[in-house]
Amino acid sequence: MADDLSKVLHGFLIHFGQNPKVVSRQVGHYVEHLLHLLPPVHEARLISFYGLFGKTRLTLSQLAQAANETDAQAAENIAKDLRKLAVTPEWQMLEKLINKQ
Repeated sequence: MADDLSKVLHGFLIHFGQNPKVVSRQVGHYVEHLLHLLPPVHEARLISFYGLFGKTRLTLSQLAQAANETDAQAAENIAKDLRKLAVTPEWQMLEKLINKQ
């Protein structure tokens, strides 16, 4: 998570995964749409990594093993996906909405 945009998204997803009831239903719905911008396999990886939408949180090692990757490769792929999402207009709008709440 090298850049600030990705760090903000990463922090939000951690918070959302750990405390889903703190986020409004509307924001949760927008997060689903944001994740749909990724290919399904990448979307599923982020959902599992952060434990979103009631899914069990998986460790980086578990995700790496499932994808036949090293932990470093899995971490790099997650970081790339976060960066792709963090620069979208969808995330920029969602971040503004979150900051108002």
